[in-house]
Amino acid sequence: MYKTTYQSPHELLYMMETFRQMVNDCIRIGIANNCSTMKRLSMLSYKELSNYKILSYYKLTAISQASGRLALMKKDIKKGRTSKSPYVSKPYLVSCYGFKIIGALLSIPMYHGDKFLVKLNNHTISQLENVEPRSFTITPNSISISVRKTIEQIIPQNVIGIDRNLRNITTFDGEKSIMYKTNKLLSIKENTSHVISSFKRLDVRVKKSYQQRLGNRKSRRIQQHLHKISKDIVQRAVESKSIIVMEDLKGIRKLYRKGNGQGNKYRRKLNSW
Repeated sequence: MYKTTYQSPHELLYMMETFRQMVNDCIRIGIANNCSTMKRLSMLSYKELSNYKILSYYKLTAISQASGRLALMKKDIKKGRTSKSPYVSKPYLVSCYGFKIIGALLSIPMYHGDKFLVKLNNHTISQLENVEPRSFTITPNSISISVRKTIEQIIPQNVIGIDRNLRNITTFDGEKSIMYKTNKLLSIKENTSHVISSFKRLDVRVKKSYQQRLGNRKSRRIQQHLHKISKDIVQRAVESKSIIVMEDLKGIRKLYRKGNGQGNKYRRKLNSW
């Protein structure tokens, strides 16, 4: 998926809001009739969607979006997890029909045969070469394009094993061992926890917003660092035609529960690993 920024005109914002309402209507109908399959939801909701003045392309996609959200909610309930509200709160628009990429422009169908043209940035244009655009997603300030790419299958001739630890990630391919240090990630987590705990203001809303902002910043920094490591490992695997094998860490949190004889700080480190 490749993303570019732009400024939405009023007409497109209206279409996004209409699409959001259609998705929510389909979700409401699906919940009322206890259905999440695309076929049945289409039969129940398509007639009601005829009241919206928008191309049929987007009605079909709205049903598909609602079906996916309902299926996810049903899956969470089945597994005993607390499911989030399936309803959409922000305007957006999705479709896999009728759009075209003409040079550096993305052409999106609107009313009465009109087209809305978006100029794509240079990076997006370069990434769209030799791939097949499949769908687009529009928000008030960005457009994401999903593509299908033909990938050459690699037949593994070697193995790269990965050992994941708290302070490092070690790989071994039978001949050479490489260690990626992750001490920085531990410092990021500890520093963020310290800053959050030092917040003294009693306003719950401000405190929650502050914690969320710092938590998001921590996640972005950690994700960026891990992305560099994983990208390097995958690149080495591709060059050496190796299969990647990782240890199974399932159930490891059971080792660091309260009452196992470990301190609070130690358990927090290992459980946030």
